Amino acid sequence: MLLRCAILVCTLITANTFAMPITEAEFEKLRAEIRQASAQSPLQAIDTTDDILRQNDSQLSTRQKIRLLYGKAWFQIQTDDVHSAISTLSVCKKMSIEVSDPIILYSYYSLTAGALTRMSLYERALENYLESYRLAALMETDMFLKQTENNIGNVYLKLSRFEDAKSYFERFYQDAKERNLPQQMGVGLNNLGEAYFGLGNFKKALSLHLESLKIREANNLTYHSSWSHYNLGRTYLALDNTELAKHHLTEAINIRKQSNAIADSIAPQIELMKLKALTGDTKDLEIMLYDVISLSNEHSRFQEKTHAYQLLVDYFSKKQDWKNSFMTAQQLMQTKFDFLQRQAEIGVAFYAAQMNLAIKERDIAQLTQENELHQINTQAAKSQLILVLVGVLIIALLTLFFVRRINAKNLTQIETLENLKATQKQLLESEKMSAMTTLVSGMAHQLNTPLGLVVTSASCLEAKLKEIHDLLNDQKLSAKQLKKFLEESSEMLEMTANNSGRAADLIARFKMIAASLDSSEAVQFDVLTYLKNRSELITQSLDKNIEIDVYGQSIQVHSHPEALLKVISQLVNNSCSHGFISQSSGRIMIEVREDRDSAVITYQDDGVGINEAEQQQIFEPFYTSQLGQGKLGLGLNIAYNSVVQVLKGKISYEHQDCGAKFVVKIPKRTE
Repeated sequence: MLLRCAILVCTLITANTFAMPITEAEFEKLRAEIRQASAQSPLQAIDTTDDILRQNDSQLSTRQKIRLLYGKAWFQIQTDDVHSAISTLSVCKKMSIEVSDPIILYSYYSLTAGALTRMSLYERALENYLESYRLAALMETDMFLKQTENNIGNVYLKLSRFEDAKSYFERFYQDAKERNLPQQMGVGLNNLGEAYFGLGNFKKALSLHLESLKIREANNLTYHSSWSHYNLGRTYLALDNTELAKHHLTEAINIRKQSNAIADSIAPQIELMKLKALTGDTKDLEIMLYDVISLSNEHSRFQEKTHAYQLLVDYFSKKQDWKNSFMTAQQLMQTKFDFLQRQAEIGVAFYAAQMNLAIKERDIAQLTQENELHQINTQAAKSQLILVLVGVLIIALLTLFFVRRINAKNLTQIETLENLKATQKQLLESEKMSAMTTLVSGMAHQLNTPLGLVVTSASCLEAKLKEIHDLLNDQKLSAKQLKKFLEESSEMLEMTANNSGRAADLIARFKMIAASLDSSEAVQFDVLTYLKNRSELITQSLDKNIEIDVYGQSIQVHSHPEALLKVISQLVNNSCSHGFISQSSGRIMIEVREDRDSAVITYQDDGVGINEAEQQQIFEPFYTSQLGQGKLGLGLNIAYNSVVQVLKGKISYEHQDCGAKFVVKIPKRTE
């Protein structure tokens, strides 16, 4: 059962991680969805493209993503969002390094030319169209060739070279008709109508636009039909049929607004205002022109904005409102300047794209060279296969030989390690014996004096007692001699008692070296509160005027409070004995603070401090700076053992310019 569950989980993870790539048939369905959206409006097509890219990111190939992004760039060009189109094309250019396909480069040049045409950069647009035309001629199908001819025709149309444009449009339309492509047929007829309009043949233009509108409406190409209505409005206006001109221009405006192509509705609105100006219907014309100018501003439609300002200048001039006419003329010139500036920006973006193209060509050349080298290396690898196999066999034999040698060395090293461990153990035992010898020697040295005096007193008392006994037996003992004997005996007994007490006191203090003698159980207590309460008792027991200031954070610990008190008491005694030796008063500061899982107690006095030469030995037993003055040198050693052995913490000394400073760090919980 467990194995089945594991297999099921692995299957689910694999299915999510390695998504199946989208086939070409599935990809064409996605493109059909985008085409259907584009029939409504370019903005809807852009949104649909973004949704498809986001939802199928892991399944789409690089080539498929580029093709979708090219479509998005084309729709951005249709909405005059040229900056976004250039940005999208730049992304495609970077991605195309991974793909070796002439169609990808063709689309790049073609779409770049389209963006440049939108900004009236016709010469640069022609350069790119000619490059795409060169690539289209190398392809198996002439569909791309005809599309490029139609694009070149559009540039000639913008340059007023109507005859040249007409020849290109005718070839494009005939090809679309032979292939039975309704959308392309509508485009071809519409473009032919614009060429005849430019040549002044308005009747021919009218018949072509009517035929284009019929095809587009029959195939539900709603948005595309707006172009036919727009051109029909212009044509009827040229033929002085104002009613039909107004009808078709209004239809173009409504379709584009319904398709959310607000920017594209500006041009037919301007034509409608021309119509109103020609017919003398100037009511609300000024307001409508300002609305169009505002809309052009919002959508960065500089050419339409220029036409609107020109109409407004003519309107004010006709009314002889010279002041407004002059001000509007200034705005017209500023708009033209802004358009030229935008042209320059697009030109910079174009050259940046050209630079990227140069990089791609270099990369392709490098990849080609690497591929050739790879083929050479593959051929060489085949001829060297036998040598490789022989080499592998030799390496295997050498590996076996060296493995055996390494195993032998490992055994030797293991034996050496065991010997080192034994030696280390012996050294530890030696260090223990050395430490024990030092401790015993120190204790013997300290006990030797009082015990020696006790023995001496006992010997003297024994001799005196024998002398008195002999005098008593000979009946020669006088009262004076007895009195002297009693006085001397009393002195010697007093000396014996004093030194015996001193020896007992030394032994008791020796016992304090073993911190394990503190048998108190660990309890929960607040360090700050405990030390504050006990500091008063410590102060009262001192023979000097010492102020102890305990402050800091309240920290709960589970430890041995008596051991902690012993440490603080030893530190206070050390300060009184050494730090305040030449002063009758002093101050001790004890700070309690928290450090993660530990309590840190900082002890500091304002005494003479400890010189650097003695700081390395202060925690050693029997080390004192007042040797021969009744000091044993055990206080700091007792504090050290209490902190390390009982409280399971650390104690250290920090050098200060004035006074002594000890830092005690104990865990919050002692097991």
